[in-house]
Amino acid sequence: MSTSTAIRALSGYRRLFRARRQLFAGDTHALTQSKLAIRSEFDKHRHVTGPPEHIESLLQMIDDAEDMLLHGIVRGEYNADRNVVEVKIRPEQEIRMDSETLTHVDPITAETTTTATTPKIEITKSTSQSNPRTQ
Repeated sequence: MSTSTAIRALSGYRRLFRARRQLFAGDTHALTQSKLAIRSEFDKHRHVTGPPEHIESLLQMIDDAEDMLLHGIVRGEYNADRNVVEVKIRPEQEIRMDSETLTHVDPITAETTTTATTPKIEITKSTSQSNPRTQ
């Protein structure tokens, strides 16, 4: 691996760690699991050699993963009193969502999928919380 490729990989590693800290702020379990997953993937490809196209595809995967963490995943808080998951959409996420995605977010945790009744998803924009959308 050339020096410039190694620098790009290390830079990508740091970017992924910053993105996970931003996405999972306050969620110790998610921070730990994402740290282990990122580290595992980088360790798996630590000594990769091969055609430049293969290495470039691995570097592109880093960029794609960072983009997904920053823009493709939204977090919500389960409000048991109201039986809703409150999700705040940041402006940079809203730009990338179509109207169906903006009004339909599927829960992905065991806590929200094992409740007696499936909670509604309440989506608010982080810049204006006065216009909640419900599913």
